[in-house]
Amino acid sequence: MADLVLHTAPFSVSVQTRCRKLHAALAELYPPALLATPDKQQLYDFSLTVQRKWSGCWRPFHVSAGQQHFRMTDPAQLLPVFEWGLNWCIASYQHQYLAIHAAVLERGGKALIMPAPPGAGKSTLCAALMLQGWRLLSDEMCLVNLENGAIVPFVRPVSLKNQSLQLIQSWYPAAQVRQITAGTTKGTVGYLLPSEISWQGYRQVATAAWVIFPQYNAAQTELLLSQVTQADAFMHLANNSFNYAVLAEQGFSCLAALTRQVTAYRLEYADINQALAELGRLC
Repeated sequence: MADLVLHTAPFSVSVQTRCRKLHAALAELYPPALLATPDKQQLYDFSLTVQRKWSGCWRPFHVSAGQQHFRMTDPAQLLPVFEWGLNWCIASYQHQYLAIHAAVLERGGKALIMPAPPGAGKSTLCAALMLQGWRLLSDEMCLVNLENGAIVPFVRPVSLKNQSLQLIQSWYPAAQVRQITAGTTKGTVGYLLPSEISWQGYRQVATAAWVIFPQYNAAQTELLLSQVTQADAFMHLANNSFNYAVLAEQGFSCLAALTRQVTAYRLEYADINQALAELGRLC
């Protein structure tokens, strides 16, 4: 079993591994055109090594990037750890884009950006919007072009966890959820395959139009939508950015331009259908 390259656009990732389980998992999650064998004449954006730390088929796998150790894991949880390791590499080392922890979707050329901390319902809402016809740009990372403010796609399977995983499977029985793994540090994790239009447009940029700060609250009796000032939106986006401080003045200028360009709202909801209807009306 040879090493492989994952062309996620805008990044290419060299994966040094002989693990058949990881090869099979990535082949199930990504289109064949995005997977290739490494070319020694090419340079890749990132390199991840996935190998057993010590000899023996019962030994754990070691996931690392260069000299940076990420995590040890048993074979059953290798895919989630690999995906988290890839997220960590990009969040830590890429600085050609302003990177914000957010889900991003597009409709009519306009992008909806949803920054949120874990547990806010971001991935659930993102998955539902994609399954309702929006084009997925990313579930994890909003990449903003520093020169022109365009939102750059980073299409990968949507990571769903625990209750979110169960809800999407119950609401959309035909949804293609793959590689469900129980017992991880984040609970049960599964991956929703991007829609066909999302894969087809995996290099097509969008123009930022809306920012929604979502918050799921099961005790909420009615949906609440309130507009957020530019100053508050700027601060929340900066707090959710991976590299705002690293980019310094360039990051400030890019984020300020993005904030002026969008209309920002705070959305609190308990009923996903109400949230989808409200976002459909708003956007």
